[in-house]
Amino acid sequence: LQDQQIPRQEATQALADKGFDVLWSLDQPSDAWALVTVTSPITAEVLDRHPSCKLVAVSFTGFNHVDLEACRKRGIAVVNVPAYSTDAVAELSVGLALAVYREIPLGERTIRSGGWVCSPGGFELRDKVIGIVGLGDIGVRTAELFRAFRPRELLGWSRREKAAFTDAPVSGRHASLEEIFDRADVVSVHVALNAETQGFLGRGLLERLRPEAVLVNVARGGVMDQPVLAELLRERRFRAGLDVFEMEPIPADDPILKVPPEQVVLTPHVAYKSVEALRRRIAITAENLRAYADGAPRNVVLQPK
Repeated sequence: LQDQQIPRQEATQALADKGFDVLWSLDQPSDAWALVTVTSPITAEVLDRHPSCKLVAVSFTGFNHVDLEACRKRGIAVVNVPAYSTDAVAELSVGLALAVYREIPLGERTIRSGGWVCSPGGFELRDKVIGIVGLGDIGVRTAELFRAFRPRELLGWSRREKAAFTDAPVSGRHASLEEIFDRADVVSVHVALNAETQGFLGRGLLERLRPEAVLVNVARGGVMDQPVLAELLRERRFRAGLDVFEMEPIPADDPILKVPPEQVVLTPHVAYKSVEALRRRIAITAENLRAYADGAPRNVVLQPK
């Protein structure tokens, strides 16, 4: 078991309640039946240290850090934890938009440096055009929260139309990526990172944003061309609120750290990380393990033949 970001006793108890013993290490060889990871890579080398493993349980929604082919070759199934952090991520998306629009970090820096008046004023979300890129559970929940601010229009992009987005109470409208980046005052990104989405928000779309626009990314850093993103932010082409990055932790020489602070608000990949979400995550992980052991697998990502 990898550290679950909650007290170990609490995580151990959640698994014990489902009938499992816990070893707190993925690095040491074992005869474990299952490996539980959050973000630690599960490679062929890791799997070779645990030859009895039949299941990799990912305590996370994303699973691009698991070598699925290596699991397939060894007959190892993979499960994940979808939707545990839907509210937490959606709330931070709105929070980052507000932090940029209302210049919250600037206000704090001003007070701490002995000042008071720090800007002509921020902006309201009311009557703005909001664009949601990716309309899975988190994207739709984010749209629901933005709807409470009475935007002029909610635009959304997804490969398939989603009734949960177009129907009341969200009442959004599906649009192309080009229209969203051309028209939206706030663009919030919620697409999964995979081979198709790696770097797919590149220069062609980012250059469409207006100087007053705010780009929020709480998805994965890899869905954007980060060097281009940093370049355009330094040129003040738009502003941004970023919780995710191409490489995490961010290297000290990363260009994104050279962006003027008034152009970007940065948080260290904490969108998913509420106390409630982390407790929910270990509970669902324990249920996934129990279900697989009982022959009724759930939340399956890979089921070898």
